[in-house]
Amino acid sequence: MESKEVPGISTDVMTGTGWFRRLVRSLPNYYSTLALIFFNCLLLFVIINLIADAALEMHSQKKKADAQKGTPWSYRRFHDSLTRVYPGLTNDQISKLMVETRHLRQEYESYTEFRESPCNGEYVNVDVKGYRPIKNQGPWPPTTDKFTIFVFGGSTAFGYGVADDMTVASRMQDLLASEYGIAANVYNLGRGSYFSVQERVLFEKLLLAGYVPDMAIFIDGLNDLTLYDGVPARTRNLRAFMDEGEIPLITKVIKGLPLMKATKIAMSSHDTGDVKIQDLFKIASPSDRSSIMQGVAKRYFSNIKLTEAIAAGYRVTPVFVWQPVPVYAYDRKYCIFGEFDYEGQLPALKPGYDFMARTFAEHPPNKNVIWAADIQQNLKMPLYVDAVHYSPEMTTILAKFILDTVMSRGLYEESLNRRQNRIDKSHSFEKQFQAGPAQE
Repeated sequence: MESKEVPGISTDVMTGTGWFRRLVRSLPNYYSTLALIFFNCLLLFVIINLIADAALEMHSQKKKADAQKGTPWSYRRFHDSLTRVYPGLTNDQISKLMVETRHLRQEYESYTEFRESPCNGEYVNVDVKGYRPIKNQGPWPPTTDKFTIFVFGGSTAFGYGVADDMTVASRMQDLLASEYGIAANVYNLGRGSYFSVQERVLFEKLLLAGYVPDMAIFIDGLNDLTLYDGVPARTRNLRAFMDEGEIPLITKVIKGLPLMKATKIAMSSHDTGDVKIQDLFKIASPSDRSSIMQGVAKRYFSNIKLTEAIAAGYRVTPVFVWQPVPVYAYDRKYCIFGEFDYEGQLPALKPGYDFMARTFAEHPPNKNVIWAADIQQNLKMPLYVDAVHYSPEMTTILAKFILDTVMSRGLYEESLNRRQNRIDKSHSFEKQFQAGPAQE
């Protein structure tokens, strides 16, 4: 049946399609309006995040500036005063050494948490096996044809600020040959920010992998007090990374926006949950500071006992050195960084060394624990290339002091006996293995 047109009423109304046609005709206008609103919102969003990013950069630069008011931690480029601690290098060579040191990076490593990433430079190198090469570096894995020493420690043992051939480990190998006529292979296993507990873990890893030295020397003190809570330097980063794994991707993206980061900083400016341990020490009461120092000492000497027990099982002679630092038994007027704010940036260092000095005096440790903190007491010369790291002169002084003490206390002879026992036992085991099970 055909529909009939009614006079005065459009066909669209009768069929109910008029509203739809009007909607279709108006869509371009709606789209243009919505697109303009969306574009303006997006542009505003980008501008706000750019402003937030700039604010974050300013905040970061301000923190760095506040942290290094006055004398800096180190010079990022050549400075005239550096010629006093690098007497054998030209200005360009000093600059290159500083650049290579500054470009050092760290990567994840199981159990110890992190280590220096492999790198190749003119002055600074890190082997893929995890050690820093020295002058006339011995083979890896170590062989039994020469006396072998592993040197553990933090960045001072690694040798931040000095070339490969001027680290404590390198100078030890040179001095063993020149002063004592001993052919030895020394390995530099120092790593930035390591303290005594991490070094023991690294020692265990190496033993477990079959890399057994004759002597293991642990150089500590600075980082045990800088990280007085006993938590490795990168733990916070690793914890944050693990926490991130449980967060949805969209949440990660949102949290990563400059605007969100800036908002978080603004809202947490008075939050004490993110305070550095250095700041916590500064506000600690005298009794709390005393407890902190006692905790550091207890952990250090307990770690020595654990290391000694492990070393005994492998017939390795462990040597523990409490290292020198610029705030103890040293006239800082000779230090080119003597005006650095040690009390503000490393507040636990000076009181910690005073406490450990009393502890060593009142409770003398075993002969394999060496107090080296005061070897610079009468040295009227610059001994540091930055606020805490040793100059080439100082690495030589420290290396010689350690070796002289090791020799005078009979530790080298003791180590030779252990070495021979280990080699004999190894040969005996090999013969038994080759012979197979006994026949009845």
